[in-house]
Formats: sequence, structure tokens, C-alpha cells
Amino acid sequence: MDNTVVKRLVMTSAFAGAFFAVPLVGEAALGDLTLKQGINHNDVKHLQSLLKEKGYFKEQQTTTYFGPVTKKAVMDFQKANSLVVDGIVGKQTYKKLLEKSFQEAPPKKQPAQTVAPSSSSKDLKLHSTGRAVMKLQQDLKFLGFFTYYKTTDYYGTITTEAVRKFQISQKLKATGVADATTLDRIMKAVAVKKNPVQAPAKPKPAAPKLATPSAPKPAPVPQQNTVKELKFGVTGPEVKQLQTRLKNLGFFTYPMITDYFGAVTEESVEKFQKTYGLPVTGIVTKAVLDKMTEVEKQKSETPKTSDQITINVIANAAELMGTPYVWAGTTPQGFDCSGFLQYVYAKEGVKLPRTVAQMWDATSSVSEPAVGDLLFFETYTTGPSHAGIYLGNNQFVHAGTSTGVTISNLNYAYWQDRYLGSKRINY
Repeated sequence: MDNTVVKRLVMTSAFAGAFFAVPLVGEAALGDLTLKQGINHNDVKHLQSLLKEKGYFKEQQTTTYFGPVTKKAVMDFQKANSLVVDGIVGKQTYKKLLEKSFQEAPPKKQPAQTVAPSSSSKDLKLHSTGRAVMKLQQDLKFLGFFTYYKTTDYYGTITTEAVRKFQISQKLKATGVADATTLDRIMKAVAVKKNPVQAPAKPKPAAPKLATPSAPKPAPVPQQNTVKELKFGVTGPEVKQLQTRLKNLGFFTYPMITDYFGAVTEESVEKFQKTYGLPVTGIVTKAVLDKMTEVEKQKSETPKTSDQITINVIANAAELMGTPYVWAGTTPQGFDCSGFLQYVYAKEGVKLPRTVAQMWDATSSVSEPAVGDLLFFETYTTGPSHAGIYLGNNQFVHAGTSTGVTISNLNYAYWQDRYLGSKRINY
């Protein structure tokens, strides 16, 4: 067995464990579909959001996959609401979930709160209400820490978590209570973002003295190459450029590029500094920028192996899970099946034709698929009309018309009946 085959076998085994083997579920109205462990569906994402609102789903990111974490959150919710505790979301559990969230309004019966002598009466904390709470949520939303879809006048678990994240970013004690120090830091951070500090204006040069005909012209003084430091709270196009560079180097993993230097950017800079032996400050100085340029140059000079390209393509696809299907779509706002394939391979410098039929003609047939190979199907018309990327273990990732970007099982009858074969991209 040659080295190439051995490599592909090893990669197939590795990626088989990297993705969940999940069933493909058809479209259904929310609540019509019974959700349980193992299902992969957009309704799961909505379910996790509802559980997150009510304080049961603790993960930062919601997904379309119903795994053990989601099951435990469902069981905790069922137990707290006197439902059958089976971890399965049927109509009764849905009905209870869709009741008004306690984040949107305070409990009907609110016991009188006693204020501990050590805390100020102006502190905002769990169960606080009023305009001050709404202002706090608005400020945290502006800073990127409060992610609930609307602001309210009630201090619930989502507000508590947003305050905790802000406190961590500011190296404060993460209590989740908006005390005077926290509120002061929030106010200053908002002010900095709204009115970023401008670099001081350069003094106007003095008018040159008239030289006598015999006097030699003075040599021009070279300008010093000053670089503006980037740190927490700074905004502007320089921050966008920094985030893009860090993302290309694998340190900035947030899905969106912004013009704000927040906690995520600071953490990305610290990781870069630690990796390359720089002082870990979270502040971008000229030395940090020079090191980034050096690393980028080394990266561009080192050609990627075919295995590295395959690994990166799979990683690119994983980041896009849940992206909606859009006919003729070619961007992360929405993909059709060929637009999705074209996008994830183009990020690694591999150019594919625009249509599935053209991809079929431009690739080489293989008897058995390996990770990174394309699987082709005959769906709505004669010949190849749909395709996905093979992940190993009979799983493939693709942009489905009813699911968006998702993972499906090649062994399912629907796909087996339409399967045309696997082909390899030559890179």
C-alpha cells in the first residue's frame, strides 16, 4: 500500500471522529417535530436558544445538533416544570418552553429584597428592574456583550452573564452584579467606542528661513515611522485589518470582522503574543505588527500539502454549519450546493467551476471516496445536480435546499438512490 493511500486512510479515520453521525430530518413547523438526542435540524438551534433564555443551556454557541448537552438541558427544564423527564422535546415540553421567558418579564410574585450591608442600593443584580437595567443592557449590547435580541427593564440570567463577561474582559471580579465600579467601566468603554481617541495633530512646521545664495540647502529630516498602538476599546479600520490578519493566521476565531477592539480581539492578540514569544499584554505595538508580517511572509513562502488543504477545507466547512440555502448563493449569507463547495475550496486557493455538472467534468473518478473527495448525486434533473464533501464514516457535508449547510449520511436511502459516485479534486 503506497504512502498516499495510507495518509488518506489515516485522515478518513481522524475526520470520522471529528463530525457527529447525525440523521437527516425533513422540514417541519416548529413544534411539529419531536426532538431528541442524535437529531440534526434547524429546530434544535431554536430549542437551544429557548433553553438558553431560561438559563438551562449553558453553552456559548447554539448549533443544529441535539447532543448530550442539549438533552441534559431539556431534562433539567422538564424537572423544574413538573414534566415527564425523558430528555425528549414533544408538544408538552414545547408548550412550556414557549411560555413567556423570565428574561422578558420579572416573576409575577417578587419577594421583597433585602439589601446586604456590604452592597450599595444602587447596584444592579438578578431580579432588579427599571430604566437603569434597560440602560445597562443597551450599553452592554453596544459593547457586544449582551446578545439577547431585545433589551428589557428586567435583570435576568442573560443580563447577569453579559455583566460577567464584561467584568472578565476588564479584569474585574466576575460576580455578575453591576456594582459602581462595573457601571463606571461600562460608561467609560461606551464613551471610548463612541468617541475614539484621535491621534494628536502634528504641529505645523515653522516657516523656512530664506537662505542666502551662498548657504547650502539643509538636508531634509526624515519623518519618524510611528505606529498607533491598538488596544481594548479602540475602534477604526486599523482594528478591522488587525482582526483579518489574525483570522488568516488562525488566532481570531470570531465569525464576524468588526471595527471594535473588544475582549475577543484582545484574547486573540494575547494568543499570538504567547505563541511567538512576545510579552503577553493584549496590546498591539509595532513589535507585534512586525512579528505578524514576518509570520505571514513565512506562511506564504511555505506551500501547502494536499493533506493540509483537505484539513483546512473541512475546517472551513465546519465553520459554516447552519448557513441557510439560497439559490445561486455564493457567500456566508447563503449558499447553493455548488456555491458552498466553490467557497470553502477557494479559501485554500483551489479553484472549482461554478456548477455541479462542470465540477463533475473537472474532477477524477475514484472507486472509494476519501476525506475531501466530492460526492455527486442526481436530484432534480438528469446527470449530476447536487454534490457534497466526504468527511469519512459515510458522512458528507453539503448545502441542502431544506437544511442549509448540514451533515448527511450517505447510507440513507434517499442519498443511495441518487448517488452517482465520488470524484477527486487534483491539487
